Amino acid sequence: MALRMREIKNVTIIDIEGNVDINSSEIVETVGWLINSGKLFIILNLENMDMVDYSGLSVLAIAYKNVINHKGKMKFLRVPLSVVELFRIVRLDSVFEAYQDEETAINSFYDQEIEKLRLRRKFKRIDMHLNVNYKPTDNKKAKTFNGNVLNISAAGVYIYTHDIFPVGTHLDLEFTLPDKHETLVADGRVIYLADKQLQPHSHPGMGVAFTHLTQNVEKTIVDFIDRNITYRADPQ
Repeated sequence: MALRMREIKNVTIIDIEGNVDINSSEIVETVGWLINSGKLFIILNLENMDMVDYSGLSVLAIAYKNVINHKGKMKFLRVPLSVVELFRIVRLDSVFEAYQDEETAINSFYDQEIEKLRLRRKFKRIDMHLNVNYKPTDNKKAKTFNGNVLNISAAGVYIYTHDIFPVGTHLDLEFTLPDKHETLVADGRVIYLADKQLQPHSHPGMGVAFTHLTQNVEKTIVDFIDRNITYRADPQ
């Protein structure tokens, strides 16, 4: 991973290249240095980022929280679609403010009336309340737990529950959509644990990415979302 800093209109832009993962503490250190230098308007440009994993999401969340705790503002620029979906799964999309255009991102620090640009979703997602049963995949005798799905797409679900598992845990999932009678089965992996300070309304909980869906289950989820999602026109 490589970082490059530049400044426009008193806004510091950090261009990130390469992978953001458990070895990316340099992001947190760089943001901390900027804060100590009195630079509290920061943009993370992810255009040339190759990959982010669940550890990388935590790095971004720590850096963001550090800025907010010091009364600053951090925003994101040109987030890859694959990362957009990860943000959605772990419910960070409602916390992180993201833009596609650099000038608009910079001006947003000064003009609160500028409409946020909405990134396209690789998969449409719907917010809802849905019961889900889950248990660790590698322990067939493990207790089955129950949680509440807060959103779902063909990429994964966010589960609101006190019974959370460590990041990386593989889970067997079972749930039933409101207009269906059949129980849907999926394999998933925990990719993020909610941060109480950043996500007080969805803590405790965990983002679970689907690792395997049958074609039938995937189609059932997508068809359900198409029938029930509420569309709003983006501002022109």
